[in-house]
Amino acid sequence: MVKTKFLEELIEIQNEYIQLLELGLKDWEEEYFIEFVEELNLFWKRNENVLNSIYEYEFPELETVFLTAVTKIDLEYLQHYSMKISGTICIIDDPLISYLNLLDKDLPPKMREKFSEVIQKNIRESIELFKICSHDFFILPIRTLIPIRIVTEAANQFFVSLFEGIISIEDYFKKINTFEDIERYLKEPVKDWILFGWDDEVGNNSLKERITNFINTEFMGNKEAPISEIFFFSQIGYLSQGMNILFTMSTTNFIPYIRGNLPFKYLTVLYTSLKYNLNLDLDKQIIRATISYLFERIFDYEKLVNVSYNEFLTKIDGLNLYGYVIQNLQLENKELHDINLRDVNLAVNEFYENKFSPLF
Repeated sequence: MVKTKFLEELIEIQNEYIQLLELGLKDWEEEYFIEFVEELNLFWKRNENVLNSIYEYEFPELETVFLTAVTKIDLEYLQHYSMKISGTICIIDDPLISYLNLLDKDLPPKMREKFSEVIQKNIRESIELFKICSHDFFILPIRTLIPIRIVTEAANQFFVSLFEGIISIEDYFKKINTFEDIERYLKEPVKDWILFGWDDEVGNNSLKERITNFINTEFMGNKEAPISEIFFFSQIGYLSQGMNILFTMSTTNFIPYIRGNLPFKYLTVLYTSLKYNLNLDLDKQIIRATISYLFERIFDYEKLVNVSYNEFLTKIDGLNLYGYVIQNLQLENKELHDINLRDVNLAVNEFYENKFSPLF
């Protein structure tokens, strides 16, 4: 990237942020770590105007990817390597900010201790990423671009739209009292795609079996709570996450780098459901996000554990994952509904086997 005034400011902001993380880790106090995360959020807010200008003028559209829908970077699995295949500029959506809505000064001691451990690990990973590849990876609070109020309202409206005969969240809690109520009001097509927790497939289990399994194995709230409350919380987080990604894509024209099946599926469902109602034109980003997602699914980090990041950059110089797939399948001017996902998957696999793997 050509050094501009904004870019110089970005580098300075990143340096300050890493210094904050290092200082926080050095002086870590169990009693005050929630205040420390709040301090990080205030740091981002102080730099908000500069960051918004950088997003708009410095980062190339359709060549900037942002890793989101995660609470950690996973350097141990070299996911910064697989991400770099997709983007000229790579943004890590600051994972620490994702904890803001979960942290409370009155957290039970065991939960507080667990969050403290996880956040310290995230801080170490962020510092390590900065040391390895600070010139083309940036840790930024991309999820805060869209006000929480807008995301919450959109997610609530979409949740209501999953049902027939329910017109609001209040109406949902009034009419849904049993699992049978959920099954009666839930639209039939929704039953075919809705997911619970991290189950990767709808599978052959019934809706009731899947919800029951989710409650028994993954639900972290009160398992004795009303089924209406459990079902609501099983979906609203993923819908909010998907809405945030969708609105961020629309605002920036950046490409989301999504590695999990559930957030990827919910993003595509939200986009195809809302595309015409909201007049969204994000086909190019969704196609690229799909290509990245499929590449991530087959990326074998074990083949690269002895390859340094700089050596990796040298080897992949000239490779263009998006260009390869889009050119081979002539996708440039195609609408999303005209594209065969199986063909895209085959082209990504072909790129991996014929272009990427032979380099290592």
